Amino acid sequence: MKNFPILSLCLATFAASPLAATLDDGAPTGATVHLDDYLVIADKEKLFSLPLDAAPATGSRLALTNRDLPASVSIITQEVMQLRGFRTAVEAVEGAVGMTGGTQFGSIPGFATRGFTGNSVTVLRDGIRQNTASQSARTVDAFNLDRVEILKGPASLLFGEGAIGGAVNYISKSPDRVARGEVFASYGAWNNTRLGLGYGGPLVKDKFFFRADVSHTERDGFVERNHQRYTGFSGALGWDVALALKLTLSTTYLEDWNESYYGNPVIYDAVDRYDPVTGTTTRLVAKANSATDSLVNSRVDPAARRTNYNILDNYAETENSFHRLRAEWTPASEWTIANETYVTTQVLRWRNLESNLWNPVTQLVERSAFTHIYRDDLLTGNRLDVTHKGELFGRTNRFVIGGFVEHNDLTRGGTPAGYATTLSSVTLLNPDVGVGPGDGARFQKTSNVFIDTAALYLENALDVTASLKLVVGLRRDFIALSRRTLVTPSNPTAITFNKDYSPTTGRAGLVWSATKHVNLYASYSRAAEPVTQLVSLNTAQNDFALQTGRQFEAGAKGSFAEGKIDFTVALYDIEKNNLLSSTLDPLTGLRISQQIGAQVSQGTEIAVAYLPTRDWRFEANFAWTWTAEFKDFRENLGTGVISRDGNRPANVPEIVANAYVSKTFGKHWRIGGGPRYVGERTANNANLIWTPAYTTLDASLSYALARWSVTLRGRNLLDKNYEEWATGLMQRLADPRSAEVSARYRF
Repeated sequence: MKNFPILSLCLATFAASPLAATLDDGAPTGATVHLDDYLVIADKEKLFSLPLDAAPATGSRLALTNRDLPASVSIITQEVMQLRGFRTAVEAVEGAVGMTGGTQFGSIPGFATRGFTGNSVTVLRDGIRQNTASQSARTVDAFNLDRVEILKGPASLLFGEGAIGGAVNYISKSPDRVARGEVFASYGAWNNTRLGLGYGGPLVKDKFFFRADVSHTERDGFVERNHQRYTGFSGALGWDVALALKLTLSTTYLEDWNESYYGNPVIYDAVDRYDPVTGTTTRLVAKANSATDSLVNSRVDPAARRTNYNILDNYAETENSFHRLRAEWTPASEWTIANETYVTTQVLRWRNLESNLWNPVTQLVERSAFTHIYRDDLLTGNRLDVTHKGELFGRTNRFVIGGFVEHNDLTRGGTPAGYATTLSSVTLLNPDVGVGPGDGARFQKTSNVFIDTAALYLENALDVTASLKLVVGLRRDFIALSRRTLVTPSNPTAITFNKDYSPTTGRAGLVWSATKHVNLYASYSRAAEPVTQLVSLNTAQNDFALQTGRQFEAGAKGSFAEGKIDFTVALYDIEKNNLLSSTLDPLTGLRISQQIGAQVSQGTEIAVAYLPTRDWRFEANFAWTWTAEFKDFRENLGTGVISRDGNRPANVPEIVANAYVSKTFGKHWRIGGGPRYVGERTANNANLIWTPAYTTLDASLSYALARWSVTLRGRNLLDKNYEEWATGLMQRLADPRSAEVSARYRF
């Protein structure tokens, strides 16, 4: 029986797969009692979004398990994506507690969590941020990812400026030490076709290992002229140079092309216009001003549901690549030295007409904001970490000290001079949209932006007692930005401006093991964020300091029922300061900008995973942001200054909830599904235009036989007509009810 532990581990690993979860493994009676423990742990690690014994890279550089972190981290593994039918990274992120997302203009995804959106939620790949979420977070097919990790609250300790609300980290697959592969194909409504092929294993036994995956997605879209195409390749090669030295070379290439759908115009009969000077409201038949107006009888005409008002020759296309070389050296059992060198690139071309607004006076759709965008980015960097696991004052201690240097070279371009940005109005139904002005291939480069960043950081985890852990981290960044204007190089004042920042951020927390299986924690963290994304910083914003954010968080993480139930509970209080606020100079009466505004949020997040038997799985999460508002914040409307104190930020729902349940029947069948609820959201700081709450329901039926599995999946079964991301006077509506069939073969 000397090989029994190895056999048990192999069986447990197989049992963790979605395929095995549907089958009776026929294990001998004498082994069943031992394997049940493995099955519970393995299934929770792979098939739930809050595995407490996993060590998320997005939560700490100390390889602390989730239950030992004084922070909230959700993990959506590849197995969860397959089980629940997540097709893109956005759908995967929305499976985590308190997360909302949606594809916005130019097919760029955006996320919201804990009362914050936009650049306050950082998007990374393998811990590397190309630029900012709105610049480089393209749609990614879920097939190519190993997992997605989401850290809630300020994340500047790990990822630098930004990330006051949280961080989303797309993590690539690692080289496989055991030969395995899979083929995936699916077809659904509107010619939605997905294909995937992946394989990995040893190249030279005990020396070289690899993994390679390729995916292709193509769909027409429910809206006319909304064809989308995504292709991705990822590969990784591992080399065990020696027992103490390991090298990993990885690469990812992503390409997408889209005909953009910017949304349907919201039609209305009149507006109720608020005058900030007199404090009165007047009903008018006029074009809406989203800063001061609420809409009377607003709606989207069902007859225009599939209409795309963009120009005929619109498109948005990108090429992104990520390349990393990681070396990990363990000179002694307690020391690890890791060095990572990385290079990423982005090329984007974008030609769109981006505004389609209803005019109740003319009964026409007014079109404007014709835009050309060109981006060519090159990011290079190197990170070095030194980790020690040992003792401090006789107590177990681990620490990491590290730093990195990074150079970001960004070229920006826009609409060429002389091009019209406003096109003719069109009818609501059967519009003659035409083509855009000028040569569709021409772009005008407008600026070069160079961002040099260096950082030093330290994290430490000390077991103060057998049941109390102190986790602290400190980081110092040095950011130098230089912007060179290319449009008017003859103007000396427009050629260059420079800006330097040196924020200090960090986190401190206590984790107390109240019982053997339940931990309580409390933490304080700080972050820093520019008033706008660094690449867009201009001379008018050059004098402003970084916005600062802090979070208090307390919660509990634990297991019950002999490890069959895992749960997390978190309470948070976040405040972001130094928002730009408009005021009137008491002497001149001129409107001026001051950094005196704040944005606050308070709420709770609860997540539960339950594995009563090998046939049943339950998972549910609930987030309630009961406070999300501005303080000391005023907007400059051009005709006056209006207070937004107490108003809710855009795209911040009060409640977000998910539930999922699956049940296997016999050896081959599994049924699963669940609802998702997102509360109402305001579309702007004025809080005069709101997007209604919505509930969707997805369900699936799967059949597994040997290495094959086939799934029939229904999406939005309630056929809700809803908007994922509130945009105000236009609504980018989500797909109606649809179905798809998929097949997967593992070898």
